[in-house]
Amino acid sequence: MTHSEYYAGTEYYPEAEPYGDQDGGREDEFAVLSDTVDGMQETFDDFESRTGRELAELRESADSSRDAQERHESRLDLATRQLERLKQRLLVLERAVRVSEKVPVVDLDDVGPRLRELAADAERRHTLTAQLMTANQRRPYEEDIALLPKAREALADADEALIAVLGVLATTPRTDERRAGAEARLSEVAARRRGVLDRRLPAAVKDAEAARQALDADDVTRTRVLPQIEKAERDWEELHSRLRERITGAIGSSALLPVWFTHAFGVAPPSGAAGDRWIRASSSVLAYRVTHGITDQALPLGEPPAPDPDWTRPQWSWRARLEQDIEELDDNAG
Repeated sequence: MTHSEYYAGTEYYPEAEPYGDQDGGREDEFAVLSDTVDGMQETFDDFESRTGRELAELRESADSSRDAQERHESRLDLATRQLERLKQRLLVLERAVRVSEKVPVVDLDDVGPRLRELAADAERRHTLTAQLMTANQRRPYEEDIALLPKAREALADADEALIAVLGVLATTPRTDERRAGAEARLSEVAARRRGVLDRRLPAAVKDAEAARQALDADDVTRTRVLPQIEKAERDWEELHSRLRERITGAIGSSALLPVWFTHAFGVAPPSGAAGDRWIRASSSVLAYRVTHGITDQALPLGEPPAPDPDWTRPQWSWRARLEQDIEELDDNAG
């Protein structure tokens, strides 16, 4: 008996829908899902298309900005070159006028034998300094010397440890627990002392002795060379002072300065602190010319060195610093 038969007038189980109607419902759901997917695809395509257009516009805008920047930079470079040519023409015209008016021409390079001898004495400071150890070169030797007291201290510690073990062995009976521990430590303590005594201490003594000899030799050289270096430094200061007076005197007399000088520094120093940098740089360049016999009338530092020079050599490191000084003067003037 079914539930509906037992309870008349009730329908506990709903009538099942026909099989064909279920398929129709599923087809409707699939159609709705398909339409949703199609809508999402259209939305994605539209978004992708819009994003592509915006990206293309951004790229075009960036390319346009880059092109504009390149044009501005090109125009700026052209204007800078034109201004430099105008300055050069002005200098040429000014020079021609001053020559026609018989303005005195000063040859800054013609310093005479005394200043050239002073420059040669000042240049000796490089070769003299090269004879001495630097602080970094002395440091490893100083460290080797410092290792010797540590090795001796290690030997003293090993001796104390061995004596302590032997003392326990000598004063305790065989049944004493301390004796067993001392017997176990004896070989280890003895081996440690033997290692310090046979290897570490002799090596430390040898290294310290060699280091002491090297430092003593450097100290002897330093005693002999330092006074010469100090004199070379004084000669260097005097050379710069006299060359600085030579330049300022030429400017004060309104003399016609050499082409190499006006090409690098112009005809007069700027005002303020920049003027101090200007006079220091110009006197250093003149010192470089006098020291190394530069006579080029167009280039302040003469012809450039051969390819890949050793920039650690005093002449080329000095030249590199002077080139940087001249460049910084140009940047500050701009």
